[in-house]
Amino acid sequence: MLASDMFTEIPKKFPYDKNPDGTSLIRDYKTMLLCFSGILNGVSPEWSRIGYDSGLIGFPFNAVLDWPMATPSGYAFFLDVEVNQHFKDILNAWAKNVLTQPVSLKVLTSQPNGWFSEEALDVIAKDTNVTGQPNPTFDEVFKCDADDPHYGFKSWDDFFVRTFRNIDDQRPPFAREDYVRKYDTFWLKKQPYSVAEMTQLGDDIVDKFVGGTVYQAFLSATSYHRWHSPVSGKVVDAKVIDRTYFSEPTINGFYPNPEDPCGGFNAADHAGPDHSQGYITHVATRAVFLIDAGPSIGYVCAIYVGMADVSSCEIRSDLLINPLIFPREVKSVKKGEEIGMFHHGGSTHCLIFQKGLGLIFVPGAYPEIATRNLPVRSKLAYVGVPLAVP
Repeated sequence: MLASDMFTEIPKKFPYDKNPDGTSLIRDYKTMLLCFSGILNGVSPEWSRIGYDSGLIGFPFNAVLDWPMATPSGYAFFLDVEVNQHFKDILNAWAKNVLTQPVSLKVLTSQPNGWFSEEALDVIAKDTNVTGQPNPTFDEVFKCDADDPHYGFKSWDDFFVRTFRNIDDQRPPFAREDYVRKYDTFWLKKQPYSVAEMTQLGDDIVDKFVGGTVYQAFLSATSYHRWHSPVSGKVVDAKVIDRTYFSEPTINGFYPNPEDPCGGFNAADHAGPDHSQGYITHVATRAVFLIDAGPSIGYVCAIYVGMADVSSCEIRSDLLINPLIFPREVKSVKKGEEIGMFHHGGSTHCLIFQKGLGLIFVPGAYPEIATRNLPVRSKLAYVGVPLAVP
């Protein structure tokens, strides 16, 4: 019932008469399944300026589901445990049979819809570079072979998880919030952070972060998608939490707007769940690292959250913590060391710091100031004068 109703509940008016990327809108569940079948049988993400501008570049499943996600029935449907297990199987099959295979090379060309077209390379270069520095070309930034038709990449996924010739890359700031709570509601417009639900760590660890600071940032499909440790220290825990793939909160859906005197409805997120990043840190599939950075910083939690089609979170194999093995082998990492990666699309990540550190963030870390990405392994914040902890 929910699967059918989430299509009928989409408003039959502009701009909801088409998908956000401009493709024809699907109006029923069976047609959705046919589209999924088509994607699984060989569709690789193409370059598209419309898709890039809409925020859905590299997300064919998300483009189909964006408006259904915003309906009341869709909200319930995409939280269902069995539904999410099926989506996990679908996305894993797509990765195994298409994105990691040579068949996906058809989009790694210099054709207008290819990722090595002049337009695509220009966008990737601009999304990569640091303000105030010269703008190097794609092949100057990333390890590749510009003389090869596919730049030396073996598949779409190989291109997606590309590595730098020089690791100085950037990531766009999204949000920073002080004094996070142990448990909180996150369906309000501000989407507060609940550290216990985000991390699913024990109370003894969670309590150290209550009243601390969360810094969250967003990665588009054109960004760099490997993870690097934010601090030096011991990896106390590292795990993947399997949860939702296409869930977004009701505040970003087709729901009555209590502030509208005419009884109007909210406008849905045209690239869901982009406007729900605080929310999905609690409910989406994610990788969680707990790092003991020593007495001056304490514990730092790094969370890498899958979004929609891109929910494959790969932790470096030697860092995974097996909860069934005691005593646990604790690995040490250095600040900037690679610890894992996303696959297949855009995503979000956040850092949680303990209370009382008196963190002083660099100006570029504030979303109201920053207009460009922050470099990977560059300074994010300093430990200032310790604050009194209430």
